Amino acid sequence: MNKVQWMSYILIKHKSILVFIIFTIALVALLMPSSVLPDIRSRLFYHLWQSGHFLVFFLGSYLFYNLYPKFSHLDVGWQVVFLLIVAAICALAVEGLQAFLSGKTLELSDIIGDMAGVLLFLSLRTLHNGKMACLHGMTLVLIGFVMWPVLSSFIDVMLIRYQFPLLADFETPFEASRFEGRTGAASITDEQSFHGRHSLKLSCFPGPWSGMMLQHFSSDWRGYSQLHIAVYNPNPQPVSFHIRIHDVVHEQGEKAYNDLYSEIISLQTGTWTQVEIPLVKIENAPAGRQMDLEHIRGLGLFVVKEDKPLVLYIDTIMLEYKVLGKK
Repeated sequence: MNKVQWMSYILIKHKSILVFIIFTIALVALLMPSSVLPDIRSRLFYHLWQSGHFLVFFLGSYLFYNLYPKFSHLDVGWQVVFLLIVAAICALAVEGLQAFLSGKTLELSDIIGDMAGVLLFLSLRTLHNGKMACLHGMTLVLIGFVMWPVLSSFIDVMLIRYQFPLLADFETPFEASRFEGRTGAASITDEQSFHGRHSLKLSCFPGPWSGMMLQHFSSDWRGYSQLHIAVYNPNPQPVSFHIRIHDVVHEQGEKAYNDLYSEIISLQTGTWTQVEIPLVKIENAPAGRQMDLEHIRGLGLFVVKEDKPLVLYIDTIMLEYKVLGKK
């Protein structure tokens, strides 16, 4: 028996042990406190981590059948009903543990992921059972729901690389997810556009500083001379628009206000304002150092001191004037 055959024999012989090890690692990863977890900046890796619910419950179903082999001799319908009830109880237990250990709130998407893992296992066991078509259909729907964030993040990661030096022009449905924030909401719209057919509708909540942060983009801004942003103000009065930019050094430091680029611009009503910021100005903004243009981490778009909600439209966020010789 050669080495490959020997490894195959070991894997088959001890498949349950291997499954248990993977199950344990995935479960521990889900239950780790947020303070212990590394900072997952990538949406793709974050959604893959979130889909761990799916993996844990798929493997857990496999282990359940191995621990209780007589269970597989029951009527298929009873197997499905019983395992789903057990899975629902376990799903709530896992959510409770996550809340206790990491402070994470209960999320319906996690429970759906749990159920999808169980349903996939049951569907594979009853794949050739024509009476279980409803089960197979439900499984496909739930798997699509669970895996869509992973797929859409992957597509947008590829788009970000393809579009550069365009950071966002909102002609694809994925680009709104590049923005994050709790004091605003971002959506793609065709109500206004500076270029193309769509723009980003930035809904700002009432508060002293409301808006969102562009978090997912190509971070190496070297070799370009300015940043361009088009902003439309549909409100009946001018709006004070705050732009802030920071790099990786700022995130790792004390996050002092004088350690980033900050500028407030007055947006006139009923017109597109083209904001053009020289990168040398951004580079020299931090006090006592130069901003690391190779590792820009965030571009914040906010309104200043609004006591009521308002809407702005953002379009054509891009770097301009590429320097010859930059690869």
